[in-house]
Amino acid sequence: MKMFSMLAVILSFSFVGAQLVNVAHAQQVSETELTQGVYMLEGQGGTMMLVTTETRTVLVDAQYAQMAERIAAKVDELGQVPLTYLINTHFHGDHVGGNGYMGEELGVQIVAHKNVRTRLAEDDEFPEAGLPTILADNSLTLELGGHSLTLVHYPTAHTDGDMVVWVDGENIVHLGDLFFVARFPFIDLGAGGTVQGYIDALADLLERLEDDTQIVAGHGGLASKQQLQDVHDMIIETRQQVRDWHAADASVDDMADAGLGEKWESWSWNFINEDRWIRTLYNDMMAQ
Repeated sequence: MKMFSMLAVILSFSFVGAQLVNVAHAQQVSETELTQGVYMLEGQGGTMMLVTTETRTVLVDAQYAQMAERIAAKVDELGQVPLTYLINTHFHGDHVGGNGYMGEELGVQIVAHKNVRTRLAEDDEFPEAGLPTILADNSLTLELGGHSLTLVHYPTAHTDGDMVVWVDGENIVHLGDLFFVARFPFIDLGAGGTVQGYIDALADLLERLEDDTQIVAGHGGLASKQQLQDVHDMIIETRQQVRDWHAADASVDDMADAGLGEKWESWSWNFINEDRWIRTLYNDMMAQ
């Protein structure tokens, strides 16, 4: 129960700061139409996706609790029918904060990997109505009547419960926090994430994606396959640098003091800055 509470607090401050959001004046929810009935939604927290047909409306991720009513209003504005399903790409607070409102006030069915429910249920403060009730293992397909969604699990990547959401036949995918655009990613080593698992997930996705696939990143909005390739390559290169330092008997503090150089300077941000990224790579290496 402590793990989720701690992460929720960390993410509630760090991600908000990274996106220059004033919590006291929470921003509105904006939409970008990707194709008919499919929208990217942005507000405060992880990027969302909305898919709506004549019979079903599905929201991918729900940001923070304080944004729930604004999100619901935007869904009501764009949706052809009331919200049916809420999909959680993973369990972090900036993606599941609206679960309680959506479950209790709107009566939606919440879909996630089974590990997401396990982690959320460990937190006594997480609302019962916000717990996922439709649980996936390796994959799951939702038929919406006009669109279908395929959810695919990537184990030991960002966390142990990451699922990406493909809009079948539309060349659109939501990657959750398997994609931080042009930033050092947050790999949650304490929640089943690993550097190699993250690399493996990106490598598999790069095989599946087309050059013109519309990719909704968990942080960074709409992005390209090349930008995902850039993240993959950055992780490979910076991990090798840490391995080389370790082989030369450098301490992790020595590594942090040396830094990764000008090439990766712009990838540092206030939640995962260069120092924390180096320590993530080091701690992951030492845990193997």
